[in-house]
Amino acid sequence: MSATTLTAVDEMTEKSFELARRWGLALIDDPALLAEIPEGANLVLMPDDDLPFAEAKMALGIAAIRRGENVYFRHLRVGDLPE
Repeated sequence: MSATTLTAVDEMTEKSFELARRWGLALIDDPALLAEIPEGANLVLMPDDDLPFAEAKMALGIAAIRRGENVYFRHLRVGDLPE
């Protein structure tokens, strides 16, 4: 696949990956955090330090709820997450 056929990753996707990466590191430190998430739920991570991003994530979660999916919103204090 050539470089011209690849789609650039948008800013929201990059932020989502970074937040998920740091959440994953927090789970390594404290696996009990997984017990809070209902089995089969879509996890929506919402950072405390970026309101527009958190609102966009909330909108995605609400859209999933409207499709009948089980959603778990997790507010994160980004400053408390491992780097």
